[in-house]
Amino acid sequence: MPTIANSSLTYEILMYLNSFYFGMFAVCEFGMGLFKVANFPSPGTSKTLTEFALLFFLMATESGRIYLGRKGNLTERGIPIFIGIVLTVPSMLATLYFLLWQSRVLKLEMILCSIQLVLLTSEMVIAIMCLIAIFRPRNPEK
Repeated sequence: MPTIANSSLTYEILMYLNSFYFGMFAVCEFGMGLFKVANFPSPGTSKTLTEFALLFFLMATESGRIYLGRKGNLTERGIPIFIGIVLTVPSMLATLYFLLWQSRVLKLEMILCSIQLVLLTSEMVIAIMCLIAIFRPRNPEK
């Protein structure tokens, strides 16, 4: 008898893709931050340090979100997926900061942040669908 698996393949693929994309995103964002410090007039030391601190916060939040989302999906437990959904909000806000509100935004940052926001949004939608599938009452087979 076939059993119905609750883990979402789409969610796992998105999380796997985002684990590699976010690594590249963080390295590029760090490099562009160093580029801006070296080549553009400084908006102030505190502003620059705040942007780098926000990048490190984003790296920690996103790493935890990806780990919890993948773990929750593979073990079919709802709590890690729910915590991953909650961690998506600060990740989205930090990415929006890099896209819209930092002192100087490069075109490459616009492209990379837009892709990251699309990934975060699609992962959140799929994660909610995965949570619904996990917590849906199962009908006994007849």
